[in-house]
Amino acid sequence: MKKLILILTAFLIICPKSFANTDDIALLEKSGFFTPLVQESCLSSPMEEVKKTLYLHLRYANNCNLEGLQSLYADNYTNADGLSKAIYFDLIKKTWENYPDIKYRIDIKNVEISGDNAIVQVDESALATTDSKSSVVNEKGLLESISDSVYYLEKINNKWLITSDHILFEKTSLRYGTARTIDVNLTAPCQVSADNSYTVSLKINPPKDSLVIASIGKENITYPQTVAEEIFRKLPEDGLLERMFKSNNKNINEYAVASCGITKAEISKGMEIKVYVTGLGFVMSRVNVIPKNDFVKVADNEKTK
Repeated sequence: MKKLILILTAFLIICPKSFANTDDIALLEKSGFFTPLVQESCLSSPMEEVKKTLYLHLRYANNCNLEGLQSLYADNYTNADGLSKAIYFDLIKKTWENYPDIKYRIDIKNVEISGDNAIVQVDESALATTDSKSSVVNEKGLLESISDSVYYLEKINNKWLITSDHILFEKTSLRYGTARTIDVNLTAPCQVSADNSYTVSLKINPPKDSLVIASIGKENITYPQTVAEEIFRKLPEDGLLERMFKSNNKNINEYAVASCGITKAEISKGMEIKVYVTGLGFVMSRVNVIPKNDFVKVADNEKTK
């Protein structure tokens, strides 16, 4: 759940605010969708203690308990994007203020423990619906996010605390109106080398008799967050839009981002053509950048290639 904080905060810049409780969330919560797959145990083995920390993390996040969540992090916490504990929790606070009833889920895939250190690989997801309707399509939006992450923990003063984390895969979408019921898929590499080219593609299966305009961009993961430049184009007949980018040479991870608008035309009584928006979609996918190591010597035969 915490891995999704930064990408959700980015949506605050480009999308309507205030994600809150709706029937969609209530039904899933009642069905136990957000309940930990393994309940807390009374055992005190290192394995169970580490799992308990992660499940407490889930409980505090779903209850928007900032103080409780902070207690699970070491003071020297820094994540793979270079965010300190202070900056990270400032982002969490802002996220919860704008998405007050967002719900998270976690599935622990693997736990490795070596002495007072632990590595935990998890699958995480988040779900929310907008409290207010979009001023463009006059409907509520659906937010969905998934990630595959690694947590690093250390036993400090007899308590397992999170010292860092790394996101292997992450994708988030926010869709309104007709965009909620169609496939909007953004494909980008999960990992690229610094200063290298890569391709991002957006595939949309639009409703019949609709015109779709879309934009693909990228932005570095920084704080404060910046907005990618948007250049909208008409979606080709095959529903596929692609752009090539060059990864940054600053060793900063990136987001591939895409926006789309679904429009429809109708003829009014006065024989005038009226075009209106029926759906909006926003998708973001993480691209981890492999740092360039200038201290690795290249063999002579490699230089001549």
